[in-house]
Amino acid sequence: MLILALETSLEVASCAIWDGETKSLRAETRFHAYQTLTQRLPELVQITLNNAQVGLTDIGLIAVSLGPGSFTSVRVGLAFAKGLAMALGKPILGVKTMDALALTANANEDDLLVALYPSRPSRPTEVYAALFRIRNGCPVREGAEIVSDFSDLVAMLRARPEAHVVFAGVLPPGAANSLVGLCREKRIALPLTPCFPSASLVAWKAWERWLQHPESDDPVALKPHYVLPSSAEVRFGITVSLKD
Repeated sequence: MLILALETSLEVASCAIWDGETKSLRAETRFHAYQTLTQRLPELVQITLNNAQVGLTDIGLIAVSLGPGSFTSVRVGLAFAKGLAMALGKPILGVKTMDALALTANANEDDLLVALYPSRPSRPTEVYAALFRIRNGCPVREGAEIVSDFSDLVAMLRARPEAHVVFAGVLPPGAANSLVGLCREKRIALPLTPCFPSASLVAWKAWERWLQHPESDDPVALKPHYVLPSSAEVRFGITVSLKD
């Protein structure tokens, strides 16, 4: 089965064609489209299809990242994926971005895995984060996503009993200073290079889920997964974000 996946949580959007049967990536395209995503998303999909040398009729499953991330970009990506799935009559799976990012970690059994990436440009040391425990070789989520200053996140990790902590994703500027105390108390593993959310990871996670439960999400009921309120909600003191 070929999976067409979209990831639009951050400023860099991506589209991937993933072959589930061979667990291989056919093609992936990325570009900065923070304020032009609506106009450029169809082009992004078509370029990726062309690079993979397949057409929309060859796609068996649509996968899309649900966030957390940019309020508008997540909604645009999800709306496009839902429309595509309904137009093609294909199943669709929504994937929480942290669950996909956790797949990149090189962790051992019982390790505490911390997946994280930047929350908003105006707060460079603030991150979205989620905790996972490695069980039978797979990351199993522990609780919901949070948004936190990185130093506060590290303080929380210092208070936990786990001896080994593995980070996956993107560390914020100045992370080394915040990690000094944690390094004295626990064994930590850091990503060698930053790993941002990507469509290929979304496809990988969707395929794992499909193998366990080959049923489509309801495209009408599928909604973004937010942690922070939108700027409009903050400005006007209202609540319109959809949350679990």
